[in-house]
Amino acid sequence: MSREMLASLLILLLIAGAWWNIGAVDRLSEDMLSALEESRQAAEAGDDSQALEALDTALERWLQADSYTHIFIRHSEIDSTADAFYELRELLLSGDLEGCDAAYGKLRYHIISIQEMEHPGLGSIL
Repeated sequence: MSREMLASLLILLLIAGAWWNIGAVDRLSEDMLSALEESRQAAEAGDDSQALEALDTALERWLQADSYTHIFIRHSEIDSTADAFYELRELLLSGDLEGCDAAYGKLRYHIISIQEMEHPGLGSIL
């Protein structure tokens, strides 16, 4: 009976770990998406300094989460998301607010993709 109990405990630990991972990626994504939206609205209003400040808040959150992301997120996703952050930051620093719309969309896409990849679906379970 002890083997069955141990196996049950391990399954419960795996489920709890998956649940924690989903919550962690959701919190990280929502924090970044919120700051990104604030940045986008400021850029649309022509306030490049506020747009940059809000983007830096999102970037800081991303960089602070590296102990999580470098374990649970694929490295290609980490690299492409970081690249998207810095491409958008470069546009904001140059004052090219008109070219920012596509860069905001690209970064938003990467963040949402990471979030969706970590959620289990029928295809990932079977």
